[in-house]
Amino acid sequence: MNKINRRDFLKHGTLLGVGAAALGALTGCNSAASSAAASSVAGIYTPGTYTATANGMNGPVTATVTFDEVSITEVVLDVSGETESIGQAAKDKLVEQIMTAQTSQIDGVTGATVTSKAVQNAVADCISQASGGAIQPAPQDTSSSSAGSDWLGQEPEIAESEITETRECEVLVVGAGSSGTFAAASAVEMGAKTILIEKFGHDMASGIRDTLAACGSTEQKQDGDDVDPAEAVRYLCDWSHGYTKRSLAQVWADKSGETIDWFAARLAEGGMEFRHEIDDATLPSNYKVLDVGHSTQYGPEYTEQLTMDIVLDYAQNLGLEVQYEITMVKLEKDGDRVCGLIAKDAEGNYIRYKASKGVILACGGYSGNEEMMLALQPQSVEQTCVNYSKPGAKGDGIKACLWAGAIMDTTHTSMIFDRGAVKPDEHGEYGKASNGQLFWMGSQPFLKVNLKGERFMNEYQPYDMVLHSASSQPYHTYCTIWDSNYTADCEKFETHGCSRLFNHKNGTAPVFPMEMVVGMNEELEANGYIVKADTIEELAEKLGLPVETFAATVARYNELAAKGVDEDFGKEGYRLSALAAAPYYGVRQSGGYLICTMDGIQIDENMHALNADYEPIAGLYVIGDMSGNYFSQSYPCLLAGAAAGRSATFGRLAGQNAAQGI
Repeated sequence: MNKINRRDFLKHGTLLGVGAAALGALTGCNSAASSAAASSVAGIYTPGTYTATANGMNGPVTATVTFDEVSITEVVLDVSGETESIGQAAKDKLVEQIMTAQTSQIDGVTGATVTSKAVQNAVADCISQASGGAIQPAPQDTSSSSAGSDWLGQEPEIAESEITETRECEVLVVGAGSSGTFAAASAVEMGAKTILIEKFGHDMASGIRDTLAACGSTEQKQDGDDVDPAEAVRYLCDWSHGYTKRSLAQVWADKSGETIDWFAARLAEGGMEFRHEIDDATLPSNYKVLDVGHSTQYGPEYTEQLTMDIVLDYAQNLGLEVQYEITMVKLEKDGDRVCGLIAKDAEGNYIRYKASKGVILACGGYSGNEEMMLALQPQSVEQTCVNYSKPGAKGDGIKACLWAGAIMDTTHTSMIFDRGAVKPDEHGEYGKASNGQLFWMGSQPFLKVNLKGERFMNEYQPYDMVLHSASSQPYHTYCTIWDSNYTADCEKFETHGCSRLFNHKNGTAPVFPMEMVVGMNEELEANGYIVKADTIEELAEKLGLPVETFAATVARYNELAAKGVDEDFGKEGYRLSALAAAPYYGVRQSGGYLICTMDGIQIDENMHALNADYEPIAGLYVIGDMSGNYFSQSYPCLLAGAAAGRSATFGRLAGQNAAQGI
């Protein structure tokens, strides 16, 4: 397994912003259809050969890409510095994937994760060069066949003669992520013969997220900071403007504590801690915070497969069978009951899986599927400059359920955090702010100004609300400004959840500590995203802001910071920070980083998919990001781990229910 430390995670996460440009750019889609759509746009590339380099496992990886006016015609990769049996061995397959997909957004090669990402980054850089740094989207409304209009397509037809093998079990789980891993473990705990299939190899499996939300865990009760389930349910329902299915929120509130206790026990067996996060409730805040978050306490090594392995090792000792590089193609039904599915292995062979008690789908959402995103939520596309989706988030599970008669949410929402940086000469006119990089400090409430140099918001808002405020500003773009005292400022800001950079009040470590974010900022500065200046006037010039207006804005902000009262926008006094210690820093932000979609297949309280009559589909359970009835409009980021905690809890329940035939 290729393991990386947390500094390297942030480094590769930063570079991933370039590699993930396709969603914001919308030129390269992971399908032949999207390639055809791109070909209808005249002159999207300047013909020629372009070269770019990105950091691989052992050193630089170079891509040389040749373009005609509408397509990639040749890809040459230099991976000579990579491990011979891993990175070098993956070269031909990576070239094939890029040529087929006509984009940098490829699945990559199992086992060669870091090399695959480096290739994505370098190819995306070449695409950006060939498109003048501004990849244009395919036309969306010029005809009845506009982009994304037929994203569902037809269910594949597989002839019996093409099926080479049949594998049988009682419970079949699809997807090794924060929900599927829990489902597989709980099903086998209940004594069911269980198989877990995963589309990718081990190192590219989704793994378990860092932070899970819960009410009623043992640690919450012991530390005296348990959360009232009724308040948590009300919070979820209010945040979604009533779209949350209250009964589902209640299931999470009632069952999440025992799920957290179970997970903490497994991690303890594997030598890792999982701790409750407590923040200072005595400080005034414009937004209600509930201390539901529990997070993995990583050491210097960070990868979401670490915790996944602990759970899967436990489950495999109980009889779980895990099969990697198996891609679901379609569900199969016996009458109205889902009885299994057809999948394809790495060699392209079709395999029938029979599951006598149930199929549990945990395949992720569709944030990595450009066609679905354009069709269902173009507003999220416009607000994205970095796509941080899991590699399997292509909507495959959602499509399979719809083909099988399930129904989907009718409101479509994504989880987008305000942590995307663009170059100081770029802005968010649609289709242009597409090569952003991950700026983890973006959620800190430093001074933010629009391109006129004017302050326009209370900078401490939930992550996506910052982006919503920016949407009414010129080009949806703003600048975040800080000075040399920024580490001390970040500590006094007392932010919550994954934006927090210092230990929580009870000593629980943050997901990423300040020193790692400092290193990330240094790399962003070296790459030309963050700018530094000795004077406020020089900073304005480097960010392309009107000097006099910006200087006046800073002077006013410093005046408010000295008073400790935000008379203009009402931000909490301890979240004001004077700009007084040179050098000064700034970065442009236009859109955020997309993590996942939050809408999906509608389910009941037992995790069954619902059909058009709102009745459960027997034998079909849906969990995780591909399930619905839970989030809408906005993500409740002040309930730290709300999505992953829901996924883990519902995953565990789905496994138990399927094993018992409930």
